[in-house]
Amino acid sequence: MENLPSEILSNIFLRLLAKQLARMRSVSKSWNAFLSKPSFVKSHLHRSVKNNDGILLVSFQGFSFDSKPFTAHPSKSPRIELTDFVILPVNPQYDDTVGRVIGSVNGLICFSSESSLSSILHIWNPSLSAVVALPPISEPYYGFFPIRLFMRFGFDPTSDDYKLVKLTSFLSKPPIDHALASFFGGLSDVVKEWLQVEVYSMRKGSWHSINQKFPSHITWVEDQDEVYVDGRDGHLHWLCYSDLKGKRQVIVAFDLGDESFSEIPLPDSLLDYNMNRLNVLGRLGEKLCMMSTVVDAGCEVW
Repeated sequence: MENLPSEILSNIFLRLLAKQLARMRSVSKSWNAFLSKPSFVKSHLHRSVKNNDGILLVSFQGFSFDSKPFTAHPSKSPRIELTDFVILPVNPQYDDTVGRVIGSVNGLICFSSESSLSSILHIWNPSLSAVVALPPISEPYYGFFPIRLFMRFGFDPTSDDYKLVKLTSFLSKPPIDHALASFFGGLSDVVKEWLQVEVYSMRKGSWHSINQKFPSHITWVEDQDEVYVDGRDGHLHWLCYSDLKGKRQVIVAFDLGDESFSEIPLPDSLLDYNMNRLNVLGRLGEKLCMMSTVVDAGCEVW
């Protein structure tokens, strides 16, 4: 193997799974150096995406570390389960620790481990069984006003950097109570004010604040996405409400390169929220899409 030209060796390595490559790095120093090159990592990722060689990880939001939090499935054969593929990256210090997935991009998973005593953010590479704990996040205090955080994880191709974006808001109750709000299809909580946006850079290993604020007319962020496939092309997206009754929706986009916000309007047929309609952002054919499910009427994709 050592006598093979690097071009042939690279061609062989490109056809292996990421988890196999992780073991190959332990064979020799020269292999480890070769497989660690950013150019090879990008080529392997590009080939995996092109050939649909990815792995689907399925979990319940708010999973417990005491149970089996993930199941792994090949993208080409999602009904097949890969047993013993996922090894939990951390040993929680507390019995009541709950894990919550924030996002996944290019084989990295960003998640939080939360307990009654602490909340820690992590970025995990399942292929290498490696995990990085992020610096603690700031949570401002606004007296009796509850604080709500919304986070997204993505990749910035312009700087070759992985970033985590944190939106912070403090809330005020609407003029009607929760029961009436639910009955009329309104929001049970609305945002009183959006605070400064913070971005974590994996390359720099630190948090920083940006100048632009989140759009002030947004009253709530729909944070119930079930498919974590956003952020691969340098943009993050939130499905938001732009009124107090929670009936008009808009997509807010964030450019990870210049760290700025923009808005994407919905088509007229999806503009007015319907109590029988559920909209969820996703990805189809490498493009952002919205999956709209109507009770007893199937699913539409925009």
